[in-house]
Amino acid sequence: MKKNVSPYERALYIVLVPVVLLIIFLNSGVLQRALPAASVNGQSYTVAAYDFYYFDYYNSFLEENEDKLDELGYDPDQSAGRQDYDGSMTWRDYFLQKGEEELAETAYFYDLSQKAGYQFSDTELLPIQKQLEKNQQAMDQYGLKEKNFYVSYYGRGMTKAIYEKQLERKVKAQAYKQYLVDHYQLTDEEWQGWQSSHQEEDYKAVNLKVITLEAGTDRETGKVGERQVEALKEKLTSLQQRYEDGESFASLQQAFSTDALGDESGDIENATRESLPEVLSSWCIDGQENCKAGDYYSVVEEDTGTAYFAVLTSFGGSGLKKQASMEIGKEKVEEALKEALEGDYAVNRNKAGMTLAAN
Repeated sequence: MKKNVSPYERALYIVLVPVVLLIIFLNSGVLQRALPAASVNGQSYTVAAYDFYYFDYYNSFLEENEDKLDELGYDPDQSAGRQDYDGSMTWRDYFLQKGEEELAETAYFYDLSQKAGYQFSDTELLPIQKQLEKNQQAMDQYGLKEKNFYVSYYGRGMTKAIYEKQLERKVKAQAYKQYLVDHYQLTDEEWQGWQSSHQEEDYKAVNLKVITLEAGTDRETGKVGERQVEALKEKLTSLQQRYEDGESFASLQQAFSTDALGDESGDIENATRESLPEVLSSWCIDGQENCKAGDYYSVVEEDTGTAYFAVLTSFGGSGLKKQASMEIGKEKVEEALKEALEGDYAVNRNKAGMTLAAN
């Protein structure tokens, strides 16, 4: 402090310096990485960890609803806490609620997977790498350094290490949830009850090998246009020709596929009408009387900018029974989740931490 200052300047200095230091401290993220914002089933989540789920939902919401935010009544340039959502809550309250639902669900299924000693496959963990690659693309596009990216998109205090830990938990939780649905053991009584309420003609489930291709996006608009769809069609035609010329499916799958369907090898087992894109189910399920093992099919979904090259490897058991197992399994898993979220896995907020959360 300089010499010969007036009493007023001295008093102002005494008042402002602690305030400035506090602001710097809060903006540093240190407190957000240490102070708990909530707990679930006895597990504490710091403000930064809590913010992962809030902003994970928030960022996805903005991305998915980019063209209809006005219709929904949300302005991302204004404070979410000052915008009414439905008369009973603000948009910030809504995002907090959705983020906490994701946090609690992640905690529940992640804990179940750990108790079961479940070993995750490379395919199940692939979304982790894909998301990190997407993050890197955003950094490159906007010229952001890693530290600035995570703070900008996920709140003060966020680091890549904290982000990756919660991302891994989320991906593993969702993978284990799907595993529970896929491997639900249908009882005879459940099967009979399902049949009585679904008067549908049975079909055979199918086993496929699938290569998924996705159109690029326009550099200026970021969207898929006619030019990109035409390029996708040419790419699919080239792929099919190479397959017909004798190149192995494995080689083509590695070179072309985005792995959107199937495991790391492109395999899909016991696929049903409900589990496949309509353009594929219409070929190998609705028209399966005209299909045999070894047949292949290529198709472009112009509205989604997605193309598929599929090989029918074999037929499985009852498609309807598999469909029933999936539907009832999903119901049972959701019922168990609901009970958990109303009990041990309810989110308990920490008042002090929540003053810094989602900012």
